[in-house]
Amino acid sequence: SCRHHSEQCDLSQKPGSPLILENAVGSSPKIKACLDYLAQAVGSSVNVLILGETGTGKELFARGCHYNSSRCGNNFVVVDCAALPETLVESVLFGYEKGAFTGAVKSQGGLIKQAHKGTLFLDEVGEIPLNVQSAFLRTLQERRFRPVGGRIEVESDFRLVAATNRDLDQMAKTGRFQRALLYRLQTITIELPPLRERPKDIAELAAYHIEKLCKRYGLARKDISPDFLYSLTNYQWPGNIRELINVLERSLTAARDEPALYRNHLPNHLRVQVARASVKKRHENRAISDPISAPSVIFPKYRDFREAIMTREERKYFQDLMALTKGDLKEACRICGLGRTRLYTLMKKYKISRFGWSYPDDRH
Repeated sequence: SCRHHSEQCDLSQKPGSPLILENAVGSSPKIKACLDYLAQAVGSSVNVLILGETGTGKELFARGCHYNSSRCGNNFVVVDCAALPETLVESVLFGYEKGAFTGAVKSQGGLIKQAHKGTLFLDEVGEIPLNVQSAFLRTLQERRFRPVGGRIEVESDFRLVAATNRDLDQMAKTGRFQRALLYRLQTITIELPPLRERPKDIAELAAYHIEKLCKRYGLARKDISPDFLYSLTNYQWPGNIRELINVLERSLTAARDEPALYRNHLPNHLRVQVARASVKKRHENRAISDPISAPSVIFPKYRDFREAIMTREERKYFQDLMALTKGDLKEACRICGLGRTRLYTLMKKYKISRFGWSYPDDRH
């Protein structure tokens, strides 16, 4: 469905005040640089182009441009260009007069008009058809436009923020995006980094969103185990922060009443990818350190490989379990779902004490 709407904010951000940006979590240099650019943008009404992969928080930063600016008291109008049928883009943006086309039984103001004195956010701006780009370029230059089927021009004093996950420069080179419009869009450009390039922020992001999700669903606060965090920080996150939030939500559902989140609560595909990446990295490191003998050890027998992985993962699981329960076997049985005898057998197998540490003669 087409997503376009307007919102209003009661408070106007004073110049020089600290940025208000809900859900903007992280302290890595890359995200700090983006916040610095955002701080520059909110002090004026220049056009802003936000670049980034899907799920990196482009709309979050667009809202930050609006709600921290002097236009905060007026509409923030969102236009999802990717969801608009090509035949409707012009009428949705510019509005139309009664009788302009079949079905136009009355005049309708467009979203550009709704954004007067406020902010117009064009999400996935690269999807705007070429024929509409020319008309929009003129509107951007003059802040005037003519509704579809109309004779009189309408004024709109809007601030433009655009976002895309596409390479607009490459599109301009191949004639799929107007170069003149691109120049107009990128007065200030904020390029959001993918989550895989800011792994040090993942722990902070996870803690923040787990707390929010627990509050939303009325759950008790949950801790994050080391193995759970290891998996999060070693996953590539093709869907970025949006995918992270979805994974955390699924993990909380899987954990139910357990006091902490463990690796086994994560989706299977994520655990498999992390395990594969870990094995690949280990083999690559081994090949670098011993290039002559490397070919013979890179591909172990599948049975040996599987057994080694299972042994390591099970051992780590029971170590974390014992550490979490502080040696309370009854509580450990309740959490892992095993009987006391079975739990004792596995602890003996992996030489794990009731308090999570290993026996000195452990060779795993």
